Amino acid sequence: MENVTKQLWSLMDSCRGSMEVAHTLELITYVAFIAKENPNSFQIIVNSGHAKQLDMLVQAGKALESNHPIEVCTAPEHYRIDEKIINFVVSFIATISNFDLLASALRKLNAQALGKFTVDSANENMTRIFTAIVGNCSEKSLYDGACGLARVASSLNSGTLYLEEKNHSTYVTAYRLLTIENKKFKLVKTDSLFEPALGLDKQFDLVVMEPPFSLKFGADDRRRLAESPFLTVSTGSTVSANSSDSLWVQQALSNLNNTGKGYILLPQGFLFRGGYDAKVREYLLENELLEAVIGLPVNILDATSIPPVILVLNKNKPAGSPVVFVDASEIGTSNKNRITISEKDAELIANLAAGKLAEDERYKAVFMPEIRQQNNELNISRYIEKTIEVEELDVVQELKILTNYQVEFEQSQQVLSSLLAKYQ
Repeated sequence: MENVTKQLWSLMDSCRGSMEVAHTLELITYVAFIAKENPNSFQIIVNSGHAKQLDMLVQAGKALESNHPIEVCTAPEHYRIDEKIINFVVSFIATISNFDLLASALRKLNAQALGKFTVDSANENMTRIFTAIVGNCSEKSLYDGACGLARVASSLNSGTLYLEEKNHSTYVTAYRLLTIENKKFKLVKTDSLFEPALGLDKQFDLVVMEPPFSLKFGADDRRRLAESPFLTVSTGSTVSANSSDSLWVQQALSNLNNTGKGYILLPQGFLFRGGYDAKVREYLLENELLEAVIGLPVNILDATSIPPVILVLNKNKPAGSPVVFVDASEIGTSNKNRITISEKDAELIANLAAGKLAEDERYKAVFMPEIRQQNNELNISRYIEKTIEVEELDVVQELKILTNYQVEFEQSQQVLSSLLAKYQ
């Protein structure tokens, strides 16, 4: 993938000054979509003169409208496209033989070029972690109600993807990327909290989500959400303004079948906040739906230094089994205020969560009586104590050092006094 990424960067550099970065990326993704889905027309476009290529791309897209959404097949608006760039992009896409690598590189380039992530991006970290802890899911259906560019969902290689995304441009790009990857998927443009389009008549084997943290709701939205069909914990006539994390948890549960498992990334505040969050925690615990709490490092995410947590939900958790707590807060490599999680790091986190390293101090299985004693709070620090190594000091040696400092101080005071006396 590294070679494809370098080639894309080179292509982007050649387009700078002629087209905006976002528009160039949109054009590249669109042309790749045409090349993959309409290869015969694309080959004619490759062999055609520059002046005709844009109109031919438009027509090639229209020919796909019977199989794909119109907005996905529609070429970027003409005012965004510099005709000199079209041939650069078409010629580049014509050299691509592995569209999976191209899709991965385009996701990475979207993140970097638009300034949302660094090279050691949160998406890459979370992709590695989710891939490790979810494991093989090739025969399973997977749902994500806030899929973004579907980077995590695509990497998990499940049997079928069921995805929702509310941002229009993100939805269009995600659809094109999933298509060129030959994924089996259904993607709907909708806000899955307010107007869920999937899961109403079908539930799924897996839910994997990175929803936006701590959304704020206005009064009207709070009343609408209180009537949501996925709520299992009563909110009264309106949900609280800061209850989005708890809503995502219940939304995930509602999309799981009777043996399904969910993996949801949340801010750690959900583990200890009172009010509605406390009610939802109690529901998870007393109904034995919470399998694991995995605490991750600070600076692992792109837009915040808040240390996140992965909740593992299990609709088929054995009665009386413990909740697993994993403190992964110090796993990973620090680089300029960023934490990078390698594949080896991700595998370690997965093994801890699976109980394969039960003697590790970063793992603890906790039963309900102990959690109740903690008022159902799930702060990892309540259950896993970190070992702090304190360096033992040689008292005699330290006293000698202190004495030397005292002598130096007294000598400097004498010099200062003599200088002051001299120049008064």
